[in-house]
Amino acid sequence: MNSTRWKILLGILFGIAMLWGLFQRQLDPYANSSRKAYTFRRATPEDRTLTQYYQEGVSLGKNPALTRQASFIATGDIMLSRHVAEKITAAGDPTLPFHQIGNTLQGADFSFGNLESPIVCGPGTLGGNSLIFAASSSTLEGLVKTKFKVLNLANNHALDQGIAGLDSTTHFLDNLGIKHVGAGKDQAAAWQPPKVEANGITTCFVGTSYASINDGGKAKNDFVARMEDLNSLRADITNLRPSCDFIVASMHAGTEYTRTPSQAQTAFAHAAIDAGADMVIGAHPHWIQTIEKYQGKYIFYSLGNFIFDQMWSQETREGLMLKVSLSKAAAGNSGLQGPNSAASLQSVELLPVIIDNYSTPRLANETESGLILKNIGVTEKILH
Repeated sequence: MNSTRWKILLGILFGIAMLWGLFQRQLDPYANSSRKAYTFRRATPEDRTLTQYYQEGVSLGKNPALTRQASFIATGDIMLSRHVAEKITAAGDPTLPFHQIGNTLQGADFSFGNLESPIVCGPGTLGGNSLIFAASSSTLEGLVKTKFKVLNLANNHALDQGIAGLDSTTHFLDNLGIKHVGAGKDQAAAWQPPKVEANGITTCFVGTSYASINDGGKAKNDFVARMEDLNSLRADITNLRPSCDFIVASMHAGTEYTRTPSQAQTAFAHAAIDAGADMVIGAHPHWIQTIEKYQGKYIFYSLGNFIFDQMWSQETREGLMLKVSLSKAAAGNSGLQGPNSAASLQSVELLPVIIDNYSTPRLANETESGLILKNIGVTEKILH
């Protein structure tokens, strides 16, 4: 074959190659753009599986260096009037009620309880058996020193000293940096939930009562949040959820001197958890009541008395404190997908107390603790 024919044949082959290239570009959707076609590859032994991601997440949650941890203590009724005030005055020491329990309270990041006596400028009510309470502002010193950061004011004694007494109570608490919930100048204030931040974990509280004044729950007013107002309860919890790691709903309710909750207590507690609360804590019956786990979350229907002067029966001298331990994965600790989760409940330690001297709670000894927990059907001191 001569050179001319070779040249012609090469030209034909070159033309065919050009046409084939143009045809392939039409088939490739990425050919006319700066994007590169996706290339599939097979998994290699170095690639992490979904199971490995899960295991990594569990490991992060258990690694103290990569998690935030916080704890708070919850107590029952705190009454700083009457015989309690009398004992404080006789001792000349406003911290008297906390002498035996202070170290335990200070071992948590903060404390929460139900304040059942309005705070006033004068000496308050000393001695006697009056059901109208008033406590001197000086008695708050012990609460400050033992890290009480939130107090529920929604109870049947909130207005024992009238609106002026409620105003003075919130005034003194505000000045001391103690937040309050459940009662205020109007319903908006009563339903305003406080938030407490500790070690990067935000705990929020909603407070309610079965009664606005000490009349068995008959009359309503604009100053106390009522537990039957489930619409406000649900709205509060729904609004809190995006900004709170752990939500506690508190209720002051139940039949006094009984072990089992009433239907109203159960309805409130279930509604609170259904709405998104993480725990329900109750007070008012003056006895410790039974514990329920509903939808995987704990309901403590009544913690009984904490600081009170009801020395006339063993049951009213008993109370239950809770040490609630929380944890939360610290932001930015891994490449795992998804937003940071809310705090998880690590444990609840049950701490039974006995009240001595009309005023002063102490930790129950092992024998006393066993009997107290047996009365509410509990055998373990630590709940998970």
